Amino acid sequence: MHNPESSLGISRITNEGSPLTADSDISYADLWERIRDGFQLHDHYSHPNVARYIQNYSAQQRYFDLLQSRASPFLFEIVDEIERRGLPMEFALLPMVESTYNPNAYSRQHAVGLWQFVGATGSSFGLQQDWWFDGRRDPLASTDAALDYMEQLYKQFDEDWLLAIAAYNTGEGNLRRAIRKSDDDEMNFWTLSLPRETQAHVPKLLALSAIIADNEAWNIKLEPLANEPVLRSVQVGTQIDLSQASKLAEIEYEQLRALNPGYLQWATHPDQPQEMLLPLENAALLESALVGIDKHDLLTWDRYEIKPGDTLGAIAARLNTRVDILQTFNSLVGSSIKAGESLLIPRTNDPELLASAPRMTRQATRELSKVPSQYKVRNGDNLWVIARRFQLRSIEIAAWNQISLDELLQPGQILNLSYALEDKNEPPEVQTSDSAAFYVVRRGDSMDAIASRFSIDLQKLLLWNTLNIDELIFPGQELQVIPRSLGN
Repeated sequence: MHNPESSLGISRITNEGSPLTADSDISYADLWERIRDGFQLHDHYSHPNVARYIQNYSAQQRYFDLLQSRASPFLFEIVDEIERRGLPMEFALLPMVESTYNPNAYSRQHAVGLWQFVGATGSSFGLQQDWWFDGRRDPLASTDAALDYMEQLYKQFDEDWLLAIAAYNTGEGNLRRAIRKSDDDEMNFWTLSLPRETQAHVPKLLALSAIIADNEAWNIKLEPLANEPVLRSVQVGTQIDLSQASKLAEIEYEQLRALNPGYLQWATHPDQPQEMLLPLENAALLESALVGIDKHDLLTWDRYEIKPGDTLGAIAARLNTRVDILQTFNSLVGSSIKAGESLLIPRTNDPELLASAPRMTRQATRELSKVPSQYKVRNGDNLWVIARRFQLRSIEIAAWNQISLDELLQPGQILNLSYALEDKNEPPEVQTSDSAAFYVVRRGDSMDAIASRFSIDLQKLLLWNTLNIDELIFPGQELQVIPRSLGN
């Protein structure tokens, strides 16, 4: 999504008129008050293009509930950094427009994270991206990069924040072309001919800000948020298995993963980063536990990419390990390996450490199996077997084929798997309950497009979800796409 066409140096922007620089000694009990006092774009809230989004958002309390739930772990640090730079505090809400504050959000344009960076843009702003770690998913690292980018755009586009936000969304090149085509002497964001997404992107941010600036007037409830950090970073200083870290910190594994979404595998990075964010009490527990552990006793890993001509025996000899260890930890049957795939190599031959280590599945160490656009059901197949064969989710296959999870498949029956080809790294999110399957709205979706994708009549889709044709839908929203019983 973001494709900068220059590599200009980054410098901090100081806004002399910012209330944050003038009243830096103000003490706030509620983080929302601090956010409100940092808003700088009030003059644009009354624009007619903003008004219709205010009307839509103000009728959706659940949207603001989602904002509070997802943003609360990281919001203090994001606000702190925006304030330190003297930037408009409206930017604290930009991840809501970009990703509904989901650090794992993934767009069809391959943009990732809270701030929706594509790979090249993320790299140009220093975001580490490798097999172990993706800085685009790290809320704090990506915030620094996004604000650096926004400051650069502000300088490039005549110190106009609306143009900078537009460029962040559509790319500098697209915005420059729109400016060149404009024959309006009073050219500004509102007069430019821009893509529909960008035309909506800026007023959405302004509308959210206008509502939060006076949420009670719009009957939107915001729970007070303490104006203090709720997380602390713990420097481990070595690679550590995340499940082991969760036990030492006495925190649920799923919560630890949610707070550290930059880590793509089951452990921190073999080199850097080797830190994690934890609630304050859990951070203290982890630090205390690490004091009594010899870091040489922690199992660490290497990743080896198989090259043409490699054999399992030669790899084991080169990396000072054994063939049976490679087979065990990579779920290999026999010695057959394929160039381009990867092997995980434990950095130890200590029997005790190896015995306690989790066995990795093939899904953690190889690319997805080639998924056909259509699959012909064979004797003995069921949804679970097919999903496992192609490393998909049976829930998704069922929803996209409008069948129930427990449907008896018939040999020769054709299943549509083309949805998985849109992007193998991030298949569409489909969830299930006892009575229905739900699709999780992605950025850029419309009700018409979702109805078409699932081959559902649009009116039926609207009816199932009690929506009007012109009602706003937003990323992260769950839509019922197929009842368990097709007769419903």
